[in-house]
Amino acid sequence: MRFSIISGDPRSARLCELLTEEGREARLFLQGEVAEAAAFGDVVVLPVKGMPGDRFNGYLRDGQTLVTGEDFLSREDFAILNAIPTAEGALELAMSKMPVTLHGSQTLVVGYGRIGKLLCKNLLALGAHVTASARKDSDFSWMDAHGVRPVHTMKLDGILHRYDAVFNTIPHLTLTSARLREAKPSCVVIDLASAPGGTDFKAAERLGLCCHWALSLPGKCAPESAARYMRLVLERILSERGVAL
Repeated sequence: MRFSIISGDPRSARLCELLTEEGREARLFLQGEVAEAAAFGDVVVLPVKGMPGDRFNGYLRDGQTLVTGEDFLSREDFAILNAIPTAEGALELAMSKMPVTLHGSQTLVVGYGRIGKLLCKNLLALGAHVTASARKDSDFSWMDAHGVRPVHTMKLDGILHRYDAVFNTIPHLTLTSARLREAKPSCVVIDLASAPGGTDFKAAERLGLCCHWALSLPGKCAPESAARYMRLVLERILSERGVAL
């Protein structure tokens, strides 16, 4: 079985290397090399983000398998694994920008999904004081169990001045201009949400806040681990389709 890996961020290249190290025939192709990739691989693996599967319409033969970024992103197992390097990368970025240590700092995590939960766990381990926002009563109960201070996502007005770092994980406008005006000048804002993000980035720039929209952190911060997660989930996807590695 031959694998065509379409290049995206560094994890795609590392995935190709991992398959090669296992003794499999794998080759990395540029995103413009659609015909070449289709001609080579029995399995064609697209990057996690940035390339739609319909680019291969009319190129694939019967019996070939196309695995798209959406095939990865739609899976809960991949989302959980992907949250690990995302959370760690967010902390690395915050520590490089904050004028104080995370230890002892006041931090706010907006959203208590997969990434939010891991962020809270890691922040607590570093000695930060952690508040997180959510909407569901079950999330508030988990926060209480883990020692995280709760706040309702709809009640963020008037509180941002308390925090040294704010991490947003909600992919719709949550950190509005009005809320950002309440943040102290030294506050670091890190938005981890997919497009369109959850921060008014233009307002943050006008206010002079240190604000970063940190997309695709797994491939940037931990390409080795991210590639291994892709490799694991790729095997599961193929197995579910009746394709044995």
